[in-house]
Amino acid sequence: MNEMWTDQPIRDAQSDRLNFSHYADVLAEVVLTADTPITVGIFGPWGSGKTSLMRLIAEQLLNRRTAGHRWARVVWFNAWQYAQDEGALWRALLLRVLEGLESDQISEQDAQQIADWRMRLYTDVERTEMGSINIDWPKLGKGALNLGLSLIPTPATFLQVAQLLQGEMGSLEEIVSAFQRERTEVYRRKLTLLEEFRGGFAHLVREYVWGRNGMLVIFVDDLDRCLPGRAVEVLEAIKLFLDVPGCVFFISVDRDIIERVVRVQYASYMAGEGEDAGSVPIAGQSYLEKIVQLPFHLPPLEDDQIAAFIDQHDPHLPPDCRDALSLGLEPNPRVVKRALNILRLLLKLAERRVAEDTIGAIVPGLLAKMVVIQVRYRDLYRDLLEYPNLAQDLEWAAREGVEVKRAVSPLESVEAGPVEAPGAATLLERYLRHKPLLRMLRVGPAFADLSRDQINVYIYLTRTTSKDVGRAPSMEAARMWQDMLSNDPTRLRASVAAVQAEGLADEYAQALARLLEPESEASLRERLAAGAALAYLGDPRDLDEMMDVPGGEFQRGEEGESTYVMAYRIGRYPVTNGQYAHFLAQNPQYPTPYLDEVWAEPYNWEPRQRIYPEGKANHPVVLVSLEDALAYCEWAGARLPTEEEWEKAARGKDGRVYPWGDDFDPQRANARESGIGGTTPVGVYPGGASPYGLLDCAGNVWEWTTSQEGENQFVVRGGSWSFYARDARCFASEISHAGNRSNRIGFRVVTGPQAREGVGSS
Repeated sequence: MNEMWTDQPIRDAQSDRLNFSHYADVLAEVVLTADTPITVGIFGPWGSGKTSLMRLIAEQLLNRRTAGHRWARVVWFNAWQYAQDEGALWRALLLRVLEGLESDQISEQDAQQIADWRMRLYTDVERTEMGSINIDWPKLGKGALNLGLSLIPTPATFLQVAQLLQGEMGSLEEIVSAFQRERTEVYRRKLTLLEEFRGGFAHLVREYVWGRNGMLVIFVDDLDRCLPGRAVEVLEAIKLFLDVPGCVFFISVDRDIIERVVRVQYASYMAGEGEDAGSVPIAGQSYLEKIVQLPFHLPPLEDDQIAAFIDQHDPHLPPDCRDALSLGLEPNPRVVKRALNILRLLLKLAERRVAEDTIGAIVPGLLAKMVVIQVRYRDLYRDLLEYPNLAQDLEWAAREGVEVKRAVSPLESVEAGPVEAPGAATLLERYLRHKPLLRMLRVGPAFADLSRDQINVYIYLTRTTSKDVGRAPSMEAARMWQDMLSNDPTRLRASVAAVQAEGLADEYAQALARLLEPESEASLRERLAAGAALAYLGDPRDLDEMMDVPGGEFQRGEEGESTYVMAYRIGRYPVTNGQYAHFLAQNPQYPTPYLDEVWAEPYNWEPRQRIYPEGKANHPVVLVSLEDALAYCEWAGARLPTEEEWEKAARGKDGRVYPWGDDFDPQRANARESGIGGTTPVGVYPGGASPYGLLDCAGNVWEWTTSQEGENQFVVRGGSWSFYARDARCFASEISHAGNRSNRIGFRVVTGPQAREGVGSS
């Protein structure tokens, strides 16, 4: 295994793996020919290569002269290095700059002046930073007075405190006056020093650098890692004391962080009173624009740059790994090197475990993808710990080009119950907005063919470099039930796989089916979720159940015309995909429901494997023509109803408008007003049962009858998910061509004699 890579910046052009040298060339040339003073801002997020670029610029400045023979003296100041000291950070900057100016060419007088400034910066300035003294007078028997003064604790003032405590001074006013006089004198000396420093510094630069056709270039690094107050100190010191002709400053910062730092530093202004309360005197952006005259935003690395960067670091890395890292990672050199180190470690660890036969063979490209997810998409990684199949769902969505709006559960528009919060996004929807993630998942090896346990191997390996853990085992049962009823396909599939692995599928299926019983108090959202879960888990209800309809008259049509029909039995539910699959299994030459149309995609069967759409086993079968319905009936020993038979079974004898009564209720039927937007599992609206116990007679799908209206035109009844409630009335009908295969038409079966001649009559 190649060596691990550190986070050290680029030191010279020979080690420039980021191709930053052309930036450095241009910036060095611009600075050497610029009017001074000038401050250049190198902006970019942490780890983007700001320090590396400044190192290259410094190298360029030290090794070249302009046509006018201008040269540069370079001073490097790492703010973070000095920020750990208790002293003022701006003082450390001034001292570092003075050190950079010292040379054999400086006169004895100026050298003495620099030594004097250094001493005074360590004394007079330091004395203003030593805090405050709190005197608790009650403990001294002087009454209930607590005095806190910000003061300069010199020996003289300590002596005065001692004299006071010994009764050698007069009043409290005298001691306060003494402290105030001492503080005033020190601040006066400090201001005098700083005024002298600015003038003297300008003289030194003019005499030994600028006047000799040179420039003093000061690089300030890691300023955005300092606390707000200390970072602002440095920026203000640059502007107040060092901003003199002949000086150039390079400041490398994350612009967003520094702008926030400025807001924090001036936040005290927001706590004032009057008209200025709540306002900040200067915005972070304006503050930086005042300091920085030439901004340079380090461009994020392109995919090919990252790939080249990876190749230079590890030319033996498999191409699939390189592609995953370059496409999926944040375009940040530090992040890339860290991910490379993690991947190298895990590949070596996997190699050892494969050799020990503790895990199966590992696909390096898939491990690289999991490393990217772990490094860049922390929330996704934590979700994968509980829902490994989410990797497959995202991969499928990425490769199929699924948009966010199509990834949302069709049940999302239903009013939320206690199971899920209103507007909660599915896991899939949550991550489909991450374009780099989708680009990575589109290429290279796929998670699609892996089992849950195999995906867990990749997650398990990466957990050796992560502190993330799954939920406690005590939460497992409650979480699985919650996931079952989440209306989130990813969470649902994960919970189904878990209960199946534990041998609890039957228990969960029976519990879910009880939510669909008429006496259940489950909300519509819970019933829809239960039906969806049963489609994956296995639906224990008798979907072949037939209901008896006695012979006799009933009130037919909107006008209530008395009509007689003979007794018959009719399916309680429309025929489902699962039932139709049995028919196709025994008739392997019969075509599956499929249309090459965009609107049909959610309902299309897989033609080669002859499998219905995932999660729709207990949905009514659609994309079936009249001929298909008749073929199924012949196989099942049944027939289709006439429209009269269908209507009586739906409304009973009393002529009601809907199976349950005269007013539409979206809690009882899947019509357009219900807002579902697609078919639903059969029987999830128990409140919509007809007088004879039929379900789904209003909405969900239209149903074929054998009643004919013209050549090859047949009556369909019941309305559908995409039609309005008025079309779900028991007497409403539509006419459809016999060959029509629609995502809104299905059928249910009848047994028993037929009252009149019709298509498929016995």
